[in-house]
Amino acid sequence: MAKWISLLVVIIIAAILFLFFFQPFVPPPPKIKVGLLPIVDALPFVVAEKENLFKAEGLDVELIYFGSARDRDSAIVAGQVDVAVHDPVGALMLIGNGVPIKIVGFVCCLNETDSNVGFYYVRAPGVRNIKTVAISKNTIIEYVASKIVKGDVEFVDVPSIANRYQLLIEGKVDAAVLPDPWGTLAIMKNATLIARHRDLVVLVASERLLNTPEGRRAVEKLVTALNKAVDLYNANPEKYRDILAEKLRLPAEFKQHTIVWKAHIVKMPREIFDDATNWLVKKGLVKQAPRYEACVT
Repeated sequence: MAKWISLLVVIIIAAILFLFFFQPFVPPPPKIKVGLLPIVDALPFVVAEKENLFKAEGLDVELIYFGSARDRDSAIVAGQVDVAVHDPVGALMLIGNGVPIKIVGFVCCLNETDSNVGFYYVRAPGVRNIKTVAISKNTIIEYVASKIVKGDVEFVDVPSIANRYQLLIEGKVDAAVLPDPWGTLAIMKNATLIARHRDLVVLVASERLLNTPEGRRAVEKLVTALNKAVDLYNANPEKYRDILAEKLRLPAEFKQHTIVWKAHIVKMPREIFDDATNWLVKKGLVKQAPRYEACVT
């Protein structure tokens, strides 16, 4: 009997040692560097970081804020960030120019009610007849302008949002297309809202990250964390007012403006993809329309 007990003990110890030393190795999730601009579109990331939602998903995430879209895009091209918040037009231009990224999520907005931020077509204070409209050419701003600006007007290329806003307020252009918070601030400064377009935001990730199983899992967990952040924000927007003002560098006037953000991240709708690519081809900004399946995952 003692012999059998001893044998059983040996077998159990051997099994434990086998499980300990020979269990399959699961690579840890990679560190994800996320490229952001200090604008309202970064809201889910700010909330997720504050609430430690990335860590709760087992992720190592670093948020990197860039001073301009050009700097962010340079970092994407150089492979210095793994994930970035972008717009569909800009993202598809990068893909069309051979940058190895894919669109991994449509952040906002399917409907106008998903958010109270977006793009605004506003008339300068005191102006009646619109002859000149300040935009940023070959960007999401011009794409949106093509949807909401009607009539025979001259588009004036003013790439800097701050400069576009200032020219509008000073009446040096008759109207402008502005994103938030500048659109809302212009209205607070007696500009007149003519039309509004919902926000258009996508999440892009490098193919280098997506080409590994652990990288793909990390992106899925990242999206899960961001959607949880949206739910927490909606439960108590006031809780995040100060952190958003700090991280997004919101002007003092905009700080008291409650940001509505209801949208969960979903797969990019094909109709939005098709409309953006058709516009890019028409403008000659890409040689041919990229395939949905090649750009969206």
